[in-house]
Amino acid sequence: MAAIGNDPEIPSTTEDVPATPGWVEGSVEEILSVLPPEPALAALRNAYLDCLAGARGPGDVDAAHDRCRRSLIEALRQRHLGERLVRDLDQKLEAVEAELTSRT
Repeated sequence: MAAIGNDPEIPSTTEDVPATPGWVEGSVEEILSVLPPEPALAALRNAYLDCLAGARGPGDVDAAHDRCRRSLIEALRQRHLGERLVRDLDQKLEAVEAELTSRT
């Protein structure tokens, strides 16, 4: 049996992976808390946070954030949550992204 940390299938706690600051995750969680608690929505939230985390480095970070948000918003629209709610979520997430950009 391989020890944890020596097994390539099990990431170690010291592995360097892109991540968003903790306040971003908390803000996104709060914004999306108005949605019904469904595993599919949690997966969408996680994919959005992963996308934001990967939006660093060379290139237009704002454009990358926009792509992340548009993907999430489109997925929410397909769930028929109501256009007003989706627009509200879009605006709130955009504000989080603007703050993220300003803090980096």
